Amino acid sequence: MAEEKKTISILGSGAWANTLAFLLGQQNNVILWDRNPTRLRQRLKTRRFKKPVKRKYPDNVTLTDDLKLILKSKLVISAISLKGMQDVFTQIRDLKPAEDIVFLNASKGIDSQNLKTPTEIIHEFCPDNHVAVISGPNLAKELIDGMPMVTEVACQDDAIACMIQEYLNSPSLRVYRNTDVKGVELCGAIKNVMAIAAGCADALKLGVSAKASLITRGLHEIGVFLDAYDCSQKSLMGPAGIGDLVATCSSNLSRNYRVGYYLAEGKKLEKIIEKLGEVAEGVNTTRAVHKICQEKNIQMPICEQIYMLIEGEVTAVGAGMTLMSRPVK
Repeated sequence: MAEEKKTISILGSGAWANTLAFLLGQQNNVILWDRNPTRLRQRLKTRRFKKPVKRKYPDNVTLTDDLKLILKSKLVISAISLKGMQDVFTQIRDLKPAEDIVFLNASKGIDSQNLKTPTEIIHEFCPDNHVAVISGPNLAKELIDGMPMVTEVACQDDAIACMIQEYLNSPSLRVYRNTDVKGVELCGAIKNVMAIAAGCADALKLGVSAKASLITRGLHEIGVFLDAYDCSQKSLMGPAGIGDLVATCSSNLSRNYRVGYYLAEGKKLEKIIEKLGEVAEGVNTTRAVHKICQEKNIQMPICEQIYMLIEGEVTAVGAGMTLMSRPVK
């Protein structure tokens, strides 16, 4: 007897949401929520999407703008940007989601206003639900093309993490478990800041050794940040830590990498964001990390220089020279 298909809901309509819908829709029923009525009508008509690459949604994927339908699934994946989370989860809270629904955050960043991670925002509006996070070296275009990779799911309740693991494991995606939710989220957030730095380094043609040096010191800075929140250093050495850091700093498929690359070429941040056409969470995360470092007196030199770069206070060359001239301790 064939195994009954699971039903998974996904909040979002960007490249990452489309990728997850395409991947999970191969073996499961997927309900994909899009808040934009014009885009939704077009997708309902064509059953196709353009980002991260042009593909057709599997037949198992249902497209909707009805949040009530989303909440019929036991697993709801949030792949919306941080700036939209408060509005969406206010609506979800008002719909009174069942307590057995598990919310899985698939977004990466720290809100630059309230300094909260995505799971903290979700839990604020859905305090009675389990909230988990998925993070790892998972570039959307490679995942949608079926290239093999690992990721990890973190939840304080390991039984919930096991359930999510069963939902998401596929021939091309190997899912590991973790209980350090905050640590996994912070790794995924700060590596985007480092990706901006890596894009700068490549645009300036600083070489492979410089890139490796940047990743090494970036890993150290993430570790310092984890310590400030009493997170596990094991998360730093897992898929969400060094795995995601290496992938994002090494590929121009990363939006944050491209932000850094274009900044080093002298382009204005506003024009870069407009050109990307998608959210690069590393920009707002850089601002959030800067605030936190000031409040907690945390020393993160690379993050500080990237903050000054996006605020137009230094050039990429100037940032690099400052980092190389710092006292060695």
